[in-house]
Amino acid sequence: MIREEYQQNCLISYQGPITVHLISFIGNYIKSMINYDVKIMVKLFKIFIELTQNVSYYSAESKQVKDGINCGVGWFSVQEFDTRLKITTGNKILKTDAPKLINYCNEINSLNEEDLRELKRKTRAQAMVRDVGAHIGLIQTSLVSGNKLNFKIDPISNIHSFFTISTEVTKQ
Repeated sequence: MIREEYQQNCLISYQGPITVHLISFIGNYIKSMINYDVKIMVKLFKIFIELTQNVSYYSAESKQVKDGINCGVGWFSVQEFDTRLKITTGNKILKTDAPKLINYCNEINSLNEEDLRELKRKTRAQAMVRDVGAHIGLIQTSLVSGNKLNFKIDPISNIHSFFTISTEVTKQ
């Protein structure tokens, strides 16, 4: 369930299966309904796509939708504050994936823009060797926002934890 803190000042939120079609629809809604400078809107749109795709592809909870397609289940919210917009997603993960996600986020948050770009190049080069999709998306999110990733992992069972991640876009 979306916590109250992510519903305050909310422009849009959703909880449930996150399909590629939903991501596209809501992404276009964001571009057409939220009235900010084009640069801000492009940042917001790109970050929204990256974070919601991660839920759709990597959530430990999935649902079969039309035509037998599986998609991840989770939630997202876009909030507006005085000087910033905040994009947050949340989804179940396997407890065994938590250390890897913590390492990814901490590594990303420790780097400057130039180092992030280098990490993205190196990670892309490894894409043929191992699955690095979520890692690239998190790197891209940090690069586009120009801000750190705020994340939290809460245990919910012996098997699962809940991963919440957000970043902000400055309105100016």
